[in-house]
Amino acid sequence: MRRIICLYLACILSSALFAQKNILIVPFDAKMYNNQESEKICRYSEISYDKSIEKIRTDLDMHIYSALKDSMNVSSLLRTYTTDASTDLDVVHNNAVYALCDKDDADINKHKKSSGQNPHIMAGEIVSTTTDNSNKLISVKLQDQQLFSDLIQSYQAQYVVYLTQFELLGDFSNPYSVAENTYQRTIKVHYVIFNSLGKFVCGDIASMQFSAKVNDIDQICDQYLPVVAKKIAKRIP
Repeated sequence: MRRIICLYLACILSSALFAQKNILIVPFDAKMYNNQESEKICRYSEISYDKSIEKIRTDLDMHIYSALKDSMNVSSLLRTYTTDASTDLDVVHNNAVYALCDKDDADINKHKKSSGQNPHIMAGEIVSTTTDNSNKLISVKLQDQQLFSDLIQSYQAQYVVYLTQFELLGDFSNPYSVAENTYQRTIKVHYVIFNSLGKFVCGDIASMQFSAKVNDIDQICDQYLPVVAKKIAKRIP
């Protein structure tokens, strides 16, 4: 009887593991990093600008992985330390076309191509405009759709979480709070989720605020990035 119960529990466990979703994380391209407060943070933390990008990108990736790993099988083009993964990341970023979109219309694959150049779309970077884009989402598509199919097949991904842009912005609207260094900063991570067919599922911006007095990059990564990561994790279908 005990043996039967053990076999039954083993079957349940195997079924649960099999039912887990396979998730692939694509970290943001270094070119899609916008930190208005980088000078203060880098100076206080005694770190170079390039090193600060890499730390934030790596730590954000790690926190998303941690937020998902207990309930899903997670792969990352940054955490998978193989030559293939590193190459895949370069190829994906080099083939990416980004667009500034409304959140409810962020599937840029369905947008009709216009005869002129879209000022909001460029391969590898966003073109700034004079309009208020504070609530706009940075969406993405790959110029080579077969590349996406190959990527999904290679990593057996049911969903791809593509981080499209990282922003750290200061609220400089009140000159008194700026002078007293009591203003707020906002972390904003733009992301898009695709399914196993490479079809757009959803896109959003995960954000949180913290005090401008915090310039320690370790504290920023350890205290605030996990909050953003959990918000992204909750959007996985």
